[in-house]
Formats: sequence, C-alpha cells, structure tokens
Amino acid sequence: MQSVVLTAPGSISISDLPLPEPGEGEIRLRVALAGICSTDRHIYRGDFSVPLPRILGHELVGRVDAVGAGLPETWLGQMCAVQPARFCGECTNCRRGYPELCLHFSCLGNTQDGGFAEYVLVRVDQLVPLEGLSPEAAVWLEPLACVLHALESSASAVSSTVLVLGAGTLGKLMVMALRETSQARVAIVDPNPNKIQEALDLGAHIGWVVPRSGPVPEIGEQIQHWALDGVQTVIDTSGSAVAIERAIDWSGAGAKVVLFGVPAPDARISLSPRAILDKEIQLGAVAGMTPATFKQAESLLRAGRINPGRLVAEVVELVEVPQILAEGSRMNNGKVLVRPGELGL
Repeated sequence: MQSVVLTAPGSISISDLPLPEPGEGEIRLRVALAGICSTDRHIYRGDFSVPLPRILGHELVGRVDAVGAGLPETWLGQMCAVQPARFCGECTNCRRGYPELCLHFSCLGNTQDGGFAEYVLVRVDQLVPLEGLSPEAAVWLEPLACVLHALESSASAVSSTVLVLGAGTLGKLMVMALRETSQARVAIVDPNPNKIQEALDLGAHIGWVVPRSGPVPEIGEQIQHWALDGVQTVIDTSGSAVAIERAIDWSGAGAKVVLFGVPAPDARISLSPRAILDKEIQLGAVAGMTPATFKQAESLLRAGRINPGRLVAEVVELVEVPQILAEGSRMNNGKVLVRPGELGL
C-alpha cells in the first residue's frame, strides 16, 4: 500500500508497504479522507518526538476492509470516522481528570501508524460509525474536539468577550464553535487581512489586522474600547510568542489567557509578573482533546450546527503530502484534505 512515511525529522517520502493485517480487537480501514493538521507539520519538523519510522495522519475517515479475531463481520463495509487518541483511564493524570495528559497516551500518527496511507489499523473501540454523518464533516471530529477542549478550559461560555489570536484554520474553527456554543462577543486578530475577513464572515463580531512583531498600542486601545469592561478570555491559536505577550497586555481584570497554538520548541516569552498580578490574570494552556469533547464534537457535527467544510482549501492526492508538509505554505490557505484513493464516498 502507498504510505507517507517519516523516517527522520525533515525526511518524509511515499513508500510502498505491506498491507497490514488486523490483530485481535483491530479492524483495517481503507482510508477515504484524511486531514493534514499543523501537528503533522510539527512532527515532520521534529518539534514533537515520535517513534520512527512513522506513517503520519490522525484525522481520518475510512471504510472497514477487514476485521481481526473476535470481531463480527457486520463491521465490514461500514464507513467510520476514528477517535485517534486513546487514554488508559487509570494513570494519575487520567484519574485527576486530565485524560489528554495520559501517561500511557497513544495516538494514530504518533505512537502508532496513522492515516496518510491507503489502509490503517485501528482498535475497534476507536471507531465512530458515520450513520448519516458525511465523511467530509466526520474528518473534522478531532480538530473540533481540540477546539472545544480549549473553550471548556477557558470557561469562555460564560465570558461576555472573547479575543482569538490567530485566524488560521483552528482560529476560524474557534470562532465557529464560539458562536454556536456561547453568547460571547468574539473578536479576532491576525496579520493577514483576508483571514480576518474570512473570520468575520464566519461569525466574528470584529477583527483587527496586526503586524507580526513590534508594539501596537493603538490596537490595544481599540480592543479595550470594544470590550468595555475588559476582555475576559483570550485564546491564542497562533503559538506566536509575540501574540502571547500581547495577550497579557490586552486582557482585562480577572481575565483568563489560554495557550492553544503550539509554539516552536525554542520560543521564549517576556512577561511582567506584576502585570499578571495586578490584573489577577489566569494564565493556562490546553493540549489536545478529551473523550468528552470528542463526543461534543460528534453531537455538533451530527446536528449540522457547525459546518467546517467552509474551511477546506483543497483536496489532494496522497503523493502530494510530503511536499505539502515540507513547504507548509499550502496549509496557510486553509485545511488540506487528502484522498488516498477512490472509495466511492
């Protein structure tokens, strides 16, 4: 089968691998759609360490092609999405309510081979039968679950004002989720005016174009004027050190600042502890999804309350994935989906 294999940071190619055989409790999916995530590019660059060689890709939908021992053949032919991450439920972090930080965490495209291939092995308890949910919507389950985890952690549902830093794919998905799950007024900032306009079209109430570096006191003043009582929640989706520093400056009294974007490993920020203390700012972070937010994402997508398809930039062939991950520029235009082969969706 054709597969996208990472052999070392910065070294990725198409390989022809043997067809995997499902073991006990496993099924084999013929991949129909897979999403390219910024996490895949971080892994490609070596920002995250994974066992190598590794087939990347953790956002996927496919049709059950074979079942392992102990599983009924009624699964055969079913179109399913996948919950890519698995949590043990028993470690210290799981018991404390932080399954996303599970000490025995496993995930497709990370600790095991993922969906940038014609076929992939998945545990049966990771399957989500589509049952009326389109493949084009189901491929968004995991990224939406991550966004919802950020909103859950930020308590933004009770905030009157939320400022989203970064209008990339996840920033715009954040706007869509906020408009659907909260009554908050939503603002967004980004260096790209086109992305700001797209976020406004998706439901943001106001937006500002900001430079990637340097002081922007006039923008801060406009944000404070808009927020009236001060911005209550700031969520950074960019991973930019500059954006995180600005988040502290732009926050109102008692605000919660949530780091959601992934910074470079060597990124550093310069913050004033006094500024954090004087405004009683709560500075936190979120990583990944939880089983609960995955279920919430499924409910929202099944009900048609969020339509992430508007964020798709292009659908590509499997052979294009190595170049897309290496260059990165095509991911700036929106979500890139991969169709490994004709499956009759």
